[in-house]
Amino acid sequence: MPLEIQNYKFHHVCEIIPKLDSKNNVLELLPQSRYENRKNLRLNKYGKGPFCQFSIDKKHSGKSGVYIISINDAIQYVGECVDFYDRFAYGYGSIQPRNCFKGGQETNCRINSNILTSFKSNGTIQLYFLETPDRFKIEDELIGKFNPPWNKTSGNSSKI
Repeated sequence: MPLEIQNYKFHHVCEIIPKLDSKNNVLELLPQSRYENRKNLRLNKYGKGPFCQFSIDKKHSGKSGVYIISINDAIQYVGECVDFYDRFAYGYGSIQPRNCFKGGQETNCRINSNILTSFKSNGTIQLYFLETPDRFKIEDELIGKFNPPWNKTSGNSSKI
């Protein structure tokens, strides 16, 4: 079930379902507790957690393009990436302790937290991808048109 937006055909990748425990409760993680905070850094705005863990199929490794996260068929986030698999397996899907602190990857924490909250609210989280060399242009165009709530910019990409 592809998603056609602005004449771009995004392929459905998967439904994002966080890892569950033996009782089918989502595993909630606090990776920041594993960080040796020698510089006494403060947590970033989204670093408190809890976070969940998820991944996508490794067959998406090495593919660059634009992705869309939707909740109950509403676009929540539009992003671009150099390596789609890495972005979801190691970025959003597995929050590293360092990323919870100032100077870390706030976006990873924010997107993961939003996915966890949506899942716990019984939202259906779908992931779509468009492999393209025009990733910055298309990302900027779609953010400008849809103003997705999880995006912090309004189509003002400095990358194009």
